Formats: sequence, C-alpha cells, structure tokens
Amino acid sequence: MAYPHLAEEPTVDVRSAVHRCDVPPAFVEVGSSGGLPGWREAGSGRPLLLLHGWSLSGQAFDGQRALARHGYRVIAPDHAGHGLSARLRPAGATISDLAEDAAALVRHLKLDDVVVVGWSMGAMVAWELMRSLPGLPITLVGSLDMTPRLVTDAGWPYGLHGHYDAAHAGQMAIRIRQHWESLMVPVAAGLWASGAAPSSEQACAVARMMRQCSPDTLAALWQDMARQDFRAVLQAARWPLFHLYGERSRLYAPAVGRATLALQPAARFATIPGTGHAPHLERPDATNAVLLHMLRSHENAR
Repeated sequence: MAYPHLAEEPTVDVRSAVHRCDVPPAFVEVGSSGGLPGWREAGSGRPLLLLHGWSLSGQAFDGQRALARHGYRVIAPDHAGHGLSARLRPAGATISDLAEDAAALVRHLKLDDVVVVGWSMGAMVAWELMRSLPGLPITLVGSLDMTPRLVTDAGWPYGLHGHYDAAHAGQMAIRIRQHWESLMVPVAAGLWASGAAPSSEQACAVARMMRQCSPDTLAALWQDMARQDFRAVLQAARWPLFHLYGERSRLYAPAVGRATLALQPAARFATIPGTGHAPHLERPDATNAVLLHMLRSHENAR
C-alpha cells in the first residue's frame, strides 16, 4: 500500500488516465554531437524532460512515450557514458557535468516551461539543476525512487540499502571498472520489485542498455553519487517538487520516502503499487497515470 498518512493525492484511475489501446508516437533519436548529449523525443506540447538512472539510458522511458498523447513533448536524453552519449565526456563525468549537459540541451532546443523528472541518479541530476542552474526555465521537478544522500550515517540512515558508505562506493567503483559485464545481472536484479522478476523481453532490454555504457564513466559517476548531499537543496527548493517511490523497492525502504518528504513537506508524494526501483519499466501505465496526476495537479494550481 501507499503511505496513507503521507499521500494526500486521490487515487488515479489508470484505465481512464492512459488508454492502453492508443499507440504512442515512436521516439525520434538524435545522436550526441557538438558537446550535446544524444536524446530521443516524441510528441509536442509542454516539454517533459526525463532523466534516466545510472547504467541504463533514456530508452528506459520507452513506456512514457504514451504521455505524448496527453499534450507533452517527451524528451529523454542519454547521460554522458550511456547509450547515445557513450562517447561524451570520455575523461569521465560527475553529477554536475550531467546537469550541465541537460541544461545545454534545454537551451539548444529552446525549451520553456519545462517539467524535469529524474529517476534514480537522474533525480540527483535534476536536483543539481536546482542547485547550480536556477535560471533555467523549469517549473516543476519530480524524482522517482531516489534518496537525496546515497551514503548513510547516524544522522541519515536513509541511503542505499540503509547501510552504505564511501568505502563501499570506492570498492564498487573498482569492480565496475574491472568486471562490469559480470556485474550487470545483479545490478539489473535490483531494479524490480521485491519478490518479482522481469520478463525475458524486459531483461534483454535492460541488458542492451547496460552494454552500451562506458564502465569507466559508470565508475566515476558511482563515486560522485556517493559524494552528493541534496538535503539542503530540497529544503530550500523554490521550484515545486514531487516524489514518487516504488512500493516494493529493493534499494530504498519506505522510510526513505518519508524522510525525503519531511525535507520539504510542501512536495507532492505518491507510491506506485507493486513496483520496485524502476516503476516506469515494471508498470508503465500505472506510472504514467501517477505522473499525469502530478502534472495536471501542478497545472491546475498555477
């Protein structure tokens, strides 16, 4: 169940919000060039910038193409070292670098009134836009199953798995550089809801995305994520926020959502039933329905 004492959002009728029989427009892909990240997009209307997580790509948002049928220009860039941008920033990248890349794309496409939704590492990129690039024409920032601080200590027990520190991050970075191929299966397993497994089609899609990544860049980003702390950013946010969590995430316990919301109680909040760390992959229709509700609630409040 969702957190009933936290989620004040009304129940969303998935069937009426997203019509399963509709065929969404295909993504149009644009490769990385001139220092810009590669991206894919579908539809027209209000820009919806979707920032993917570590070791996948914007293709992970394939299920969100359906939002193009609801008046949104769905734009899903690939971060440096991933997918269409595998050769961007060959010397490595940081969360700040990824935010600069996303900002450059916003400017290149001349976007305005932008909604940014970041999943996992992509949420940190979205929060970095808030911290370092507040002049961008962004009007709403959402996160999907992420903690503002990856590492844990006595003052913040709400990081990855509830017991992660900088030493773990350093060890993981070494393993990524040396043994990425063998790490892909256990990393992918953490995407799905506790007690669930992907279909063969889903597993193959995730594996394809992971194989298109640069291990060196993945290692650098993993360590940089462990250095980040966005708690003060969320507390001082001037853009409206919303946070979505997978009900059965293997990476972040329900307490993570409660603690993240407590940093900025004005944020909207919801859990997505029956999903883990990647709700948009597991249950795209349900995720889209919740996203539409968040977007329309914001639009109605303006």
